[in-house]
Amino acid sequence: MRPKSLLLLALALGCGLVASIGISQVMEQKNAQQGPKAETAPIYIALHNINLGDPIDANMVTLQEWPKDRIPAGSLTKIEEIEGRRPRANIIAGMPIVDAQLLAQGEFADPIGEIPPGFRLATIAVDAQKSAAGLLSPGDRVDIQLFVERNERTGVAESMTKVILQNIRVFAVEQAVQRSADGGDTRTVPKTVSLLVTVEQANKLDLAQQIGEVNLIPRSPDDQDTAETSEVNVGSLLGGKNEKNSREDEQQREVTSTKNEPQGPGFIGGLMSMMKKAADERPPFTMEIVEAAEVREVQFDPSTGKPIRVTESSSSGVPAQPASFGGGPGQPTLAPTPAGEENDFPIDFGDNK
Repeated sequence: MRPKSLLLLALALGCGLVASIGISQVMEQKNAQQGPKAETAPIYIALHNINLGDPIDANMVTLQEWPKDRIPAGSLTKIEEIEGRRPRANIIAGMPIVDAQLLAQGEFADPIGEIPPGFRLATIAVDAQKSAAGLLSPGDRVDIQLFVERNERTGVAESMTKVILQNIRVFAVEQAVQRSADGGDTRTVPKTVSLLVTVEQANKLDLAQQIGEVNLIPRSPDDQDTAETSEVNVGSLLGGKNEKNSREDEQQREVTSTKNEPQGPGFIGGLMSMMKKAADERPPFTMEIVEAAEVREVQFDPSTGKPIRVTESSSSGVPAQPASFGGGPGQPTLAPTPAGEENDFPIDFGDNK
């Protein structure tokens, strides 16, 4: 082999060796930055949704490696611990299969045993309109609305609607989940819904179904308030005021209301207040009153024009007397006016004739 070829070969090997060392160092630094690799362990997870009460077989689950620090307590790792058992609640695809989620081998779900003492289950027939288009699920809260038509035999004088029960818990929903060919789920509208009620509420609900139509109105699970309701008939519907909703209420905004706060007088109100105050602060004006040979001065209120008091004695030397206005201090009245005559002047000259 030529020396030139040997030199090129040696150079190529050297470059490759340097590149390999550089890549190894970069990978080591990257691994060092990422830290040690997390330890994993195999657990069984659901391949697709598993309905309440359906027996589980090997085709519904798969073994998957999960980081040990993320594995839920009680996760099952052996297929023998899973096959044939039934879930206590619906299991969603991708969820780990946990022992607490499953009934024992050969055990079936018993929803009746979960009814609290003092309560009953009342089941009603529903359709898409009565069950909020199939959106209801166990645990939801609803109000129950009754519509009745005018019927003299049942004592209903006119057609009306009214909310008869509030904040009732949905205990169970007849809901079939069908799997489509592409693996998705198709939810059908339930035909019956079971509600958790007291004995008295069960009686009301049964009577309501006999005399009219019952609708379920979903409400927020956090809304525990009881709304004041009244029946609505045709007269109140057509003759009532036009109501509207508030976006702020729907979006749960914190709005500072100023409806009940005292309002300022505004420009016009402030101007009138200033004028009134200035008028109240004006000093009384004085008029000189001549009565025959007697001359006296009387002060008058600048706002009302009513006389206040006599300020000077007469020129005849008679001491000045308070004006005879009656009514006590500060409450002047005019001298008597003869019947049939009008006297707008505050002084009666009849005594000096």
